[in-house]
Formats: sequence, C-alpha cells, structure tokens
Amino acid sequence: MTNPISLVPSRLGAALAAVASVAITAAGIAGGIPAGTGAAAPKTIKVAYAGLDVSQPVGAQLLYRRLQQAAQGVCGKLDPIDVGAYLRWQHCYDAALQRAVLQVNAPQLLAVYRSDAGHAHSAG
Repeated sequence: MTNPISLVPSRLGAALAAVASVAITAAGIAGGIPAGTGAAAPKTIKVAYAGLDVSQPVGAQLLYRRLQQAAQGVCGKLDPIDVGAYLRWQHCYDAALQRAVLQVNAPQLLAVYRSDAGHAHSAG
C-alpha cells in the first residue's frame, strides 16, 4: 500500500504497524501562489513508524523527531537572513508538523508535540 493512512490507537495498531506511515506535506509554503499558475504540487515525504510503539514515551519521541526532520525537508532550505522567507518557512514547518501529529492521532505523540516549547499552545 502506497497511500498514507490515519491510525486510531487501538489493539489493531500492531496489525497495522507494518503499513503505518504519515505524509508530511508542504502545503503552507504555497499559500501565496494562486491555483492554476503552473506551480508544482506540494512536496510530500512519507514517514514510516512501523515498529515504534507510539503509545509509549520513547516511541512517541522517536516519531516526533522523524516528523520534525520530514517537516524541515518538505519546507525547503531555511533562509534566516530574509525575514519574509524565514516567516514563510516557519509557517510551512509548523503547519506540516501539526498536520502530521494530528494525522497519527496518538495521545502520547500529541503530548510530546505540546511539550515542545514552540508548540505548547498548538494542536487541539
């Protein structure tokens, strides 16, 4: 199966772990580009987490790090000198990470996300 799936934590998690993945998409960065201008589709990275028990703190922390890296990857190179470019990158990163965390739908992962200093007030 090549499509990302949403998982609800349950006893079925072990059976679904072999195909578990979440898609990180950089839709936020294209916010200022009107549809139909020939812009490329937003970049997507799949993050596999088969074998991680995201109901446990260690598994949730590992997946969170993978999601952060993927969000950085889809949002492109960070330009800390250009304030406008930096703000667009930050918006893209925050939105991609939040969507991915919510897509996984695991309370322990959400707790890790909320405890992250930059996201203590976000996501639900």
